[in-house]
Amino acid sequence: MKQYIKPLLTTFSIALFLYTMYTQNEKITELKTVVVKQNKLVDSLRDELFQSQTANGRYELTLEYLKDNNSKCYEQVKNFYEKETE
Repeated sequence: MKQYIKPLLTTFSIALFLYTMYTQNEKITELKTVVVKQNKLVDSLRDELFQSQTANGRYELTLEYLKDNNSKCYEQVKNFYEKETE
């Protein structure tokens, strides 16, 4: 009986090792997929942020232009922005 225990334990250990490797590889593949999706989301959000920053920069330049060339209009826009858009 003792002669069968060592080979059985070895076989069981190898089977357990292979099962563990298989399940870990599945989990790694799943996590890689999640990372790819997250990277796509981050890229999309960076694009959105860039577009928003560009639009904000244009508004700031426009306000600076109004401040220099048409101070009355600038004051009206500034007052509207500060008091009417809350």
